[in-house]
Amino acid sequence: MPAIMLKTNRIAEFLGREIKTEELIEAIRELGLAIEEAGTDYVKAEYNPNRPDYSSIAGIARALQGILGIKTGMPRYRVQKSDVKLIVDPKVKDVRPFVVSAIVKNLELNDESLEEIIAMQEDLHWIIGRDRRKVAIGLHDYSKVHPPIYYKAMLPDSVSFIPLGGRNKMTPKEILEETSTGSKYRWILDGKKYFPFIIDSRNEVLSFPPIINSSLTELTSRTKDIFIDVTGTDFKAISDALNILVTTLHDMGGTIYSVDVIYDDKHVITPDLSSTKWRINLKEQSALIGIDLRPIHALRALRRMRLDARIVGDEIEIDVPAYRIDIMHPVDFAEEIAIGIGYSQLTPLIPYTANFGKLRPESELSRLIRLLMIGLGFTEAVNTTLSNKQKEYEFLGIPNTGSPNILNPASLEYDTLRVRLLPGLLESLSINKHNPTPQKFFELGDVLQIDESVPERFVRRLSLCIVISHSSASFSEIKSIQEEIARSLQLDLKMIAKDYPFMMPGRSVALLSNDVEAGYMGEIHPAVLEKFKIEMPVTALELNLSLLGIL
Repeated sequence: MPAIMLKTNRIAEFLGREIKTEELIEAIRELGLAIEEAGTDYVKAEYNPNRPDYSSIAGIARALQGILGIKTGMPRYRVQKSDVKLIVDPKVKDVRPFVVSAIVKNLELNDESLEEIIAMQEDLHWIIGRDRRKVAIGLHDYSKVHPPIYYKAMLPDSVSFIPLGGRNKMTPKEILEETSTGSKYRWILDGKKYFPFIIDSRNEVLSFPPIINSSLTELTSRTKDIFIDVTGTDFKAISDALNILVTTLHDMGGTIYSVDVIYDDKHVITPDLSSTKWRINLKEQSALIGIDLRPIHALRALRRMRLDARIVGDEIEIDVPAYRIDIMHPVDFAEEIAIGIGYSQLTPLIPYTANFGKLRPESELSRLIRLLMIGLGFTEAVNTTLSNKQKEYEFLGIPNTGSPNILNPASLEYDTLRVRLLPGLLESLSINKHNPTPQKFFELGDVLQIDESVPERFVRRLSLCIVISHSSASFSEIKSIQEEIARSLQLDLKMIAKDYPFMMPGRSVALLSNDVEAGYMGEIHPAVLEKFKIEMPVTALELNLSLLGIL
């Protein structure tokens, strides 16, 4: 979970009164945050990613004001109108279609508050932005910006500018290839003919989203006014990020100004800090929390959580501020009320009803397969899902077309996640090569597969892999095992001849289920065995169980 450093003197500035470390720890725990570390004048706390408004000291202080009774009810934010326009090029629809914007003026920044803003920006990139793929935030010194501003899609080599932290002008293509930030995020723009840019009326590049800003508008402690652009692939997500940013900057002393974002078919005034209204049934909330809840207690608890609440007939009407993007369903208010009352005030009860659980279908299948494989004389191996690119790709002769990389790996031994089980079992054979043969291992576990339909780009799939190693290991032996697996699991598997880079030519097949390739089987190529330092012949089979229609 993300963590934030809370200095007591900085929190005191936002609260408007002094607060001791012990009191801060207790209040933070009441909010539901976990204490990771505490010192004489600071507390390091972990917050749940479903509360991105906690990504700043100002955001947490805002919540603490309610818990401590300093300020209760929903905060009000006024958005001043400006004449600034951001004009959107229709061509960005095919690249990064949405943008929202705002200006926050009259800030008094120093090095500490500037660090807080940058840290919040990066946390929002991770929590809401899916590592910038879904949302990317640009913060600029507004004194260097000349409206109107344009959001354009342009050819990669059509402009050049000095990137943030650089000294010389570079084209976007050079930035992607030669800078660490470009290398880190270039995958987001892979395959795009045009790249997105934020440009002002003088044709100065302000931002190259989602990669990097221009050094021209770099924030410093002397910055008074900040221009914000938020681009992305989901309009609600970028609006949520903008609302959290501007309300935080307002709490840091700034004044919020709107920007008129002009699309080819509509105008949007951003930010929109309108609150949303909800209605909840008190009896339902009481049942969820497990207490007999009186209306006055619910109203008081909700106001402590910085929400406005009033009784309307048999229901409670609640106003939720724009930065509370975690409220998605009436059931969410049960947690708000419970925190507002105080978990320490609630007495837990053991449920009096008897409930019996059962294994999920995936677990039942795994249990059945393990019993089958052990009955066939195999020993189970359990390898880590962490792997390395050399064994996953180079040793097997497979091109790396987009592995699930691990950022900042602690060791090169684990710089990716496995996409197949075979390398792990070959490693097991290598480790056990001095033990008697035959050696027969199986592994049942998760692998990752590319799926562009989900934000993470990868999904977990349950796979089965088996290997047999001895002096006369052959295709016919592994085929007999495959037939027994298919018979026991009632699978209709078809074999078609197919060569794989890690199998001996003419001695491998693809396994098809309903005309979909669900696995492979054959004799491992001697060149692969040599790289894994295995001295005996090896035959192998691997099946993607999620493609067999049995889960």
